[in-house]
Amino acid sequence: MSKNPRRSLVALLAVGLLAALIAGVAPAHAATGTYLRLAHLSPDTPNVDVTVTNFARPDWSVKLNGVGYGDVSGYQRIEPGTYTVAMRAAGAPPSSKPVITATLDATDGRAYTVAGLGAFSTLALRVLDDDITLPPAGQARMRVVNAAPNAGELDIDRAGVPVIERAAFGEATAYTLVDAGSTVLQVVPKGAPATDLPVTLDPGGVYSILVLERAGGLTAVVRADAKGAEIVPTGGVETGFGGLALSATLGLLVAAGAAGGLFTVVVFRRRRSG
Repeated sequence: MSKNPRRSLVALLAVGLLAALIAGVAPAHAATGTYLRLAHLSPDTPNVDVTVTNFARPDWSVKLNGVGYGDVSGYQRIEPGTYTVAMRAAGAPPSSKPVITATLDATDGRAYTVAGLGAFSTLALRVLDDDITLPPAGQARMRVVNAAPNAGELDIDRAGVPVIERAAFGEATAYTLVDAGSTVLQVVPKGAPATDLPVTLDPGGVYSILVLERAGGLTAVVRADAKGAEIVPTGGVETGFGGLALSATLGLLVAAGAAGGLFTVVVFRRRRSG
């Protein structure tokens, strides 16, 4: 036993503090999970049922019923591996031939959106790589997914300056670094009036802007892909997606989870970029 209890106490506190610092810092740099969400972004494709199957575990699958245009699920944590994502007409027997399928090779520490994109005649299930690495201090990261067929190529401007240019229908752009803060983005279709989208882009946030075409015209919605260093997925590992969040036009970024809105904050620990 130490002859100096005070020195022993200080040493123990120092060890404890070091352990706490290690526990608090290390996970932010480490890959801590694999995440998947699903989206229906094909405007003239009817409602579909979506099934996700694990190649290594054919007895495991997740099914979402009646998924409509503009619907986006929350993130679900999955195990790394190979998955099949299949879309069938809503209500079709599970044994029937899918309308379309895609294969996802999921890697630890990555997040993916598998989205039905394009017109029905050229419908494709695209695997989008969601860049959830932490942006530099004071900045956010955003991209555009153009799901509005009559908009053609479109730009996203901020204070009259293009931030993202020539986003083609049925495509997702690369992420772009932008200054964080409250602002108004202009969604500028080719040869059509701009649509204002007031948003608050939080420092450390990662966002997807979904451009949709409704009966009333063009709408733009914001989806938080990640936010800050702590992001948590909905549901446990391979326990089901827990239903879809319904799309809703957003002015300001607000949490609309209780109402089933599109904007759903999902939180899990991420690696820092760089």
